[in-house]
Amino acid sequence: MSTQSGMDVKEPLDPQLTRFWHETRLRATPGPPPEILESAQPAVGESWLAISEVLALGYGERSGAVITKGKTLMRARTTPSAGALYPFELLVAFRGETQYELYEYDVVGCCLRHAGPVDAAETAALLAGPDAGADEAPPPEAVVAIVGRPWASMRKYGRRGYLYTHLDGAHAATNITLAAQEAGFRPVTHLRFDRRQAADVLGIADRCREPQTLITLTAPGAPAAAWDGKAANPFAVPIWRHGDGVRPEEPGDEERAAWRSIQSISAFHHRGDTPRRYGSARSVVARAARTAAAEPADARPAVRLHSGNGRNATPRPFADTVLERRSAKGFLPVPVDSAPFGRMLAGLRQGAALDSADGPLAQLRLLVRNVDGIEAGAYDYDAEGHALRPVGGDGRTDDAVVAACMSQAVVRSAAALFVLHSPVGPLLGARGPQGLAELHYHAAGAAQRLCVAAAKSAVGITCLGGFDEGRVAELVCLPDSEEVIYVLACGVPDETAVKWDRAPIAYSHGRGPARQS
Repeated sequence: MSTQSGMDVKEPLDPQLTRFWHETRLRATPGPPPEILESAQPAVGESWLAISEVLALGYGERSGAVITKGKTLMRARTTPSAGALYPFELLVAFRGETQYELYEYDVVGCCLRHAGPVDAAETAALLAGPDAGADEAPPPEAVVAIVGRPWASMRKYGRRGYLYTHLDGAHAATNITLAAQEAGFRPVTHLRFDRRQAADVLGIADRCREPQTLITLTAPGAPAAAWDGKAANPFAVPIWRHGDGVRPEEPGDEERAAWRSIQSISAFHHRGDTPRRYGSARSVVARAARTAAAEPADARPAVRLHSGNGRNATPRPFADTVLERRSAKGFLPVPVDSAPFGRMLAGLRQGAALDSADGPLAQLRLLVRNVDGIEAGAYDYDAEGHALRPVGGDGRTDDAVVAACMSQAVVRSAAALFVLHSPVGPLLGARGPQGLAELHYHAAGAAQRLCVAAAKSAVGITCLGGFDEGRVAELVCLPDSEEVIYVLACGVPDETAVKWDRAPIAYSHGRGPARQS
């Protein structure tokens, strides 16, 4: 107050300064927000809090190792990433009374940052697509968008980095789906949608970013799923930040050039007309079709695998095991027991609801090297019968395995390699960029299920995006028609080992110190 001519006159208020002052006040007992903020802040409901818990488990930071990447210290997360780059962003549209409210999930800042409103009709149109039926589905509580930023990976890995955006984003999408299922939501994964339309709805058009996956989270019925007040992941309890949103980082000239370089292979730049087919699909094809001309016969009997948790054992919840997930840095030269090995593979028999139930799934072939009760050699995994069917070969030497994985020493004593493969050429010819995106989503989804199952079974596991495709194919006796998409290694973890693919030099692509000038 000030006094002019003996009268009290109220000073004019600066809304931005007033908002800042109220936001930064310390209060022992939080009171109602001042009037100036009520219209600016969306009301955070119980279902929003429950969904934030899903995000924290699906793609939050966790306790444990701090990853050294150059001179940057970075806490580990619940999903893996090639070179720990995480080349994607996560946006969430929460359903309000009349519209959706869009938030950016900032993992490093551990917050949900408000980006603005999203029209409910636009959201519904994006999810429905041109081939929607007459029946209207109930609006989801939230729509989670995995948005690839190719440049974040391409500046280290070149054009191959674009594939890593799909793999890394799908790891997170699969994890979020698993967390949502356990929390009581009905998640549906959307892969067949107009990516340019999605970019417009999400406010990221012309920013060199590609919406790759949409996950709708629908409550099973009224009332909506509620938060029970307990932090599922105590290391990633997000703070809700309202007010002025932070726009995504503007792309520079190099990023724009990289974006242009993928126009011929990106589903963002090719609006496909593949119809949606809703349903559930397993993570991998049951068994590869095989002919005598393509592969040698193997008279050994199939190996039936364990699938249960043992007598009187209670399955561990996802919320517990995902926080224990680690990327093994090396393996000890000791065998893995066949029971946990079988339980790991059993995770691939589960399905998830999606809009591409007829999508291109990968097949799984294993190189068994040191698993109790299973003879060394190459095997097809038959998900239908939960069995390994021998195709020939042997466990190969340590040096041969290391050479096939671009000299990554992490695999030297691996007990087994998981090789996800597919007839890529015919697939791309028939389905184009959409097929490329879907195939890599499903491959990474299978890999993430293996990672979670490995944590449940106390088996070490790591994902390998850098490998010599021809040499890996030889290891597992793949015919020429099949190409390797993704490789994982498992075994008894060596806690003293170092995994060099997180360094600035791309060791996993054969660019180790010996090749530097």
